[in-house]
Amino acid sequence: MLNSLFKKLNINQDKNSSDKPKQVVNGVILLYIAFILSMITDWLDGITVVPFILVFIIISLVITATAEGKKWARIIMVVLIVFNGLSFLLNVAQLLSHAAKGKFTDLVMVLYTIEIIAEIWALILLFSKPANAWYNRPRPEVGE
Repeated sequence: MLNSLFKKLNINQDKNSSDKPKQVVNGVILLYIAFILSMITDWLDGITVVPFILVFIIISLVITATAEGKKWARIIMVVLIVFNGLSFLLNVAQLLSHAAKGKFTDLVMVLYTIEIIAEIWALILLFSKPANAWYNRPRPEVGE
């Protein structure tokens, strides 16, 4: 069910999408799940509307490009996930030192933890051997 939903979200599927490895498909699904969790935690954390919309648009475009086989998008996802992971570790350190007790609710931290796990799992899948081969496959020239 989720697989068909995410296939519909990938509107610019190329002719070679049938040879897309399951690792890439599952990795992209995990990115979408982590993204949804991120948007929920941002909303619960009190993000305002304009940044919410900007983040939604930018991350949606990067995930879609990742699903289309764009290597640059996969690298951007790595950078974003590393920054998100560092932010998570900083938040955990603040919680353990009781410096930010009222800032984060238990629900936000649970969702944030699940988000980080999904992102790491997605990266593992997106950089697996079959996924690397698919991202590095020869592509036809634009004019062909």
